[in-house]
Amino acid sequence: MRITDSYPGILAMGGRFERDVWRHYAAGIAPELLEKVERDSASYDFERQVRPVLDAALASKERLLTAHDSFLRACDGLEERMCAVLGSAPEADVVFYFGLCNGAGWATRLSGQPAVLIGVEKVLELHWETPEQMRALLWHELGHLWHFSLFPFTETPGTPAEKALWQLWSEGVAMYAEQLLAGDPAHYHQNRDGWLRWCRENRARLFAEYRHRMAASASVQDFFGDWCSFEGYSDVGYYLGCELVKFAARGKTPAETARIAPAEAAVLLGRSAGSTVNPACPCDTDGCPRHGDCSACCNYHRQYAKNPQTACGRKEHV
Repeated sequence: MRITDSYPGILAMGGRFERDVWRHYAAGIAPELLEKVERDSASYDFERQVRPVLDAALASKERLLTAHDSFLRACDGLEERMCAVLGSAPEADVVFYFGLCNGAGWATRLSGQPAVLIGVEKVLELHWETPEQMRALLWHELGHLWHFSLFPFTETPGTPAEKALWQLWSEGVAMYAEQLLAGDPAHYHQNRDGWLRWCRENRARLFAEYRHRMAASASVQDFFGDWCSFEGYSDVGYYLGCELVKFAARGKTPAETARIAPAEAAVLLGRSAGSTVNPACPCDTDGCPRHGDCSACCNYHRQYAKNPQTACGRKEHV
């Protein structure tokens, strides 16, 4: 894993965005980066949607410094932890850079190699500059590359339903990897203002809505992206995808889970929507999927070495 830190170049851009200065900076990181970033952001309303974010980030020197320090801290021991927890780490370039609002994290390819781009302008916009948030962001994006290294898909999803399934599954695998690396099956970096509680309370309905949109070849964009929302909640698709992957992961290693093909994931999606949660389950431990089967519940908690004597455990031994 190779780290590219362009923080000095970001500071050299000054306190206000200038396109020519930025283009010289981006080309200095990698010739391909300039074209890649500009092409990705071409559909944005630059003056209204992008420039205010860029100017605000360049003017926030203290927050830029905090984000940079967090990045360096998050990279320390990163490859070793991935190998220890997931069994392997992808051969990848990790780049700290200033983009054009292309995303706080972007798992992609650069100069022919897998790469994670950490866009500090979006990190600051989303207020994700703490060490914990930066670590979660890196875990998630590298989780994508870890997934792709184990399941190198050769065919691009064609139909809207296939694309929706692949987006749900791939984001779910990355979120699952993030949770494993965090050591917390209830970890979601999106969890603010009751987000996780709402997702759990509406789980079956959310799965049904997603499946309905897939069947109708309708857009699922509401479920992904901080700029979109479903009933006022952003990134709900990350929760659904992770729940689906955890349903599939029972009895499997992380690598075996990552190798599950989209066709199998489609079958699992049909099973998972209503079969894994029992509202009457007495276990209220945070993170418990509440299988409704006391032995399964106990095995789940023992697997993560958290709260092995849960409410289900107490019930089982009465």
